[in-house]
Amino acid sequence: MIKNHHTSAIDNRIIDVEKPTAVNLIINGQTFPAVLNDSQAAQALIKKLPYTITVNQGMHDYCGIMDHLPYREDDVQSGWFDGDLAFDISGDWFALFLRGANNEDRYQEVNLGQLVNKEDIDKIAQLPLTVNITIELSEESK
Repeated sequence: MIKNHHTSAIDNRIIDVEKPTAVNLIINGQTFPAVLNDSQAAQALIKKLPYTITVNQGMHDYCGIMDHLPYREDDVQSGWFDGDLAFDISGDWFALFLRGANNEDRYQEVNLGQLVNKEDIDKIAQLPLTVNITIELSEESK
């Protein structure tokens, strides 16, 4: 997997994922398509779907505590891009990044995937400060 590059059919992010898994994020009654990658952590999350996380919106993201996910050390990277779904190894945090893409070394994330539509980032950022995010397989992945 290429680190810190992301893709979807609609925007210009680029990633090399051998077997992407199409999922939907259900947030506040709205559905947002996303894709999970083939990292060990993402594959462990897929086995738990549907999975709901209560998250709070902060300066950069929605984040909340989730179950621990196994991961490979070489999947850990610094920072994120807006629209990324990530697992923060410092405390079993799930994050959906909305703003402030960066690659600072102090952020150690395992990328799980990303939103499919870049314009959904702004829509999600307008939702309430605390929401539940349910991640479920999309019909095309079932």
